[in-house]
Order: sequence, then structure tokens, then C-alpha cells
Amino acid sequence: MKWKLLAIAAITGLAACDKSGFVYEDVAPGGNVRYSLIDTVSIEMRTIQLDSVPASATGYLLAGGYADPETGRVSVASNFRIARPASFPELTESAQYDSIEIIFKPDSYSYGDTLPGQEWSVYQLSRPLVLDDDQAMFFTHHIFPHASTPLAQEYVSVLPRSGNSISLRLRDAFGRELMEKIRSKSEDVSSDLLFLDYMKGLQLRAGNGAAMYRIPASDSTVVMRLHYHISTSEIEEYTIDFPLGNPELQYNEVHVDRSGTPLAGLAPGPAGLLSSDAGNRAWLQSATGMVIRLDFPSLANLPMLSKYGRVMEAQLILTPVNPTYAQFPLPPRLTLCPADKNQVVSDTLATTMGYQYGDLVTDLLYPEKTRYTYDLTTYCTAMATGNNANYMGLLLLPAAGEYYSQLNRLVLGDARHEGYRAYLKIYYLLYQ
Repeated sequence: MKWKLLAIAAITGLAACDKSGFVYEDVAPGGNVRYSLIDTVSIEMRTIQLDSVPASATGYLLAGGYADPETGRVSVASNFRIARPASFPELTESAQYDSIEIIFKPDSYSYGDTLPGQEWSVYQLSRPLVLDDDQAMFFTHHIFPHASTPLAQEYVSVLPRSGNSISLRLRDAFGRELMEKIRSKSEDVSSDLLFLDYMKGLQLRAGNGAAMYRIPASDSTVVMRLHYHISTSEIEEYTIDFPLGNPELQYNEVHVDRSGTPLAGLAPGPAGLLSSDAGNRAWLQSATGMVIRLDFPSLANLPMLSKYGRVMEAQLILTPVNPTYAQFPLPPRLTLCPADKNQVVSDTLATTMGYQYGDLVTDLLYPEKTRYTYDLTTYCTAMATGNNANYMGLLLLPAAGEYYSQLNRLVLGDARHEGYRAYLKIYYLLYQ
């Protein structure tokens, strides 16, 4: 019935019209030609929890977490290797152990409230950080075993934009043992493979806090440093640096507790949580694998408006719900791509329409004008001229570089949300 009303409105010219940016392409001038702006296309929106999120070789160690009334409690820990240096110095009996520390240099990114301090801990892994024979990569839900007693545990306040490093002192028993192995030229430190079997790897976590921090995975931002001295006529201080090893195997564990939130019942799988069952809202969150799917079941009915018609322009507007982003900043960009009912991205249609990253406009005075916009002309044309078997919905995802290295989250209103609704504007040309 709705599409019949749209057809009548288009023919009689009662639908809203807007010539701004309108292109007629190859339509001949004159004749019975009409155009209409349709902005009542039905949108089905749902929150999808992906089964797994790749976590290997993200380029960043993530540590920390925060509690959010919308999405729950999120905690992140990073597992990584420490490599042996290219060579060791000759340590005589005059070389005396002082201390051992691990140093992290966060970048400027953080998410949550960085004012309170957090308890930073480092644990030694219980087995070498390597992939099993049947594994191609680590995923965020993989839990790697570690020792029950931490090598380091300190309460630290971090100012991510200051450029300061985080230094955590490791247990002296561990440092003394390592230094004796170097002094005695133990097999445990004689090769990379044997050192991995001895050292196994480390896990960094920051608990009981309100923010997540990010550390680039490089040998200049992650280093374990052994301090010792030699006493001659004066005390000479020395260090041995153990850099980050094999960044391809570094990965971040993500733990989520959504109890007590609107997403408490969200289960992994393509069904997801319909926005109509969740207060006309949908949620997206980087690193946890929570994305948004949009479907437009009425697009196939566009040809019913007239015998001959063409989608000239289509624009999707997505509006974040205010004030959900007062303390949690919006993702600066989001990827929109076509996907089938199992959330598998269509490479063919994606190549045609291109991956789109949206245009975020923030309006502090009128929050309802804060929005992401996307050009869906190619997508709407394909869906209107195709058949049900070829139908593709759209997935709203964090941008590739941000998917695995950030925790940004977003709350969107659907097409029926009273204050912050989503809508699709289609400029449709009709001619006889």
C-alpha cells in the first residue's frame, strides 16, 4: 500500500522535490518526464555480533578497558613476544645485577576516561606464543594461558598525549635468573628458538580503570631492559635491551560483559538484534566485532513507480543518538559495504560501488544534524534492477585500520527513532 501511495505522489507531483545536484544523464528533453524525491523508504536495522575478529599483526598493543551503560564492560589485554638481542656482552663476576624493567610508549590514542589511574600488570605466558598447526591467525576471543603470579604490577596514571613512557619494574628474581643465564652463556639464551622456549612471551593488561590505551608494536615502543653495573674506580652502569619480537604474532584479547545493558541478549550470528526490539537503536563497537546491518526491502518495488524510471541519486543519512557520545567520541569514519545474509561482503558489488567511508558532520548546537552520509546511487540502482536472489544488504563497519586497533563505539537511531532517525533519500526520474 505504501508503494502505491508513493507512485501516486510521484505521478501527481505531490512528493517532495529538489533539483539541487540532480543530473538527467541521457534523458531527452521534453515529453512526459517527472522526478521525485522519495525519503520514506523502509530501513531494517540490526546490531550484529560477528563470530570472530582477527587480532594478529594489528600493529598495536591494546591494554585497559572501560564500563559503558550502552555496551557493557570491555577489557583488553595484549600478548606479545620479547626477542633476544643480536649479541650479549661478556659478563664477568664483577658485573652486578641492579634491576629489570619493561618500557611501553603509548601513542596519543585512548578511549574512555584517562584521569583515573589503572593497575598495570605483566604476566609471563605459560607456553611459547606460536600458532597451532591448524591456526592461520589469532582472534580476539582466543585466551592465551599465563602464569598466575605477575612479573610486574603497579598502579600507574597515564597521560597519552604527553608522550611519556610507562615503566614497569619486573620481579628481581626473574631479572637475576636472566642475567645469570647470560653470564654463563646458557643454552636458554643461545638462540632465538631456545630463548622463545625459555621466555615464552608476555601479557600486558591494565585493569580496574576507565580507559583503553594503545602502544605501537615496534622495537622502539616496547622494550625489556636489564640494568647492571660494574665497579672499578667508579661505578659504571650498563643495560641490555630485549626488543619486541615477531610483531606478526602479537595479538589482543578482548573480553566483553554486556550484562545489564540493552545488548545483554545479543548473541553471535547473522540474526543479530533488530533495532525495533531495542528502542529503535543499533550499536557498533570496534575491536569487539559488533557491527550494524541495514536492509532496504522496498527497493525492489521502485520499478512499480512507472514503466520507465531511473535512480538518479541516492543518499543515506545515519544519525547518532544524542547524548550517547558526550563521553565516548564518535568514530571519525565508518565503512559501508554490501554483504549477503550471512554477512559475507560481496566483492563484485563492492568493486562497483566502492567501499565508502562516510562523511561525518558534527553539529554541537543542533545534535540532530550530526550525521554520517553515504552515496548509495549505485547500490540502489543495482538492488532496484536485480532480483531477490541477488539481494545484498549493507554492513556498517569500523574502517579497516581502526577495526582492530580502537574501541570506538556508536549508537544509531533507526528509521523510526523519534529524534535521531536514519533515512534514505532517492531522487527518482520517471518518464513515459
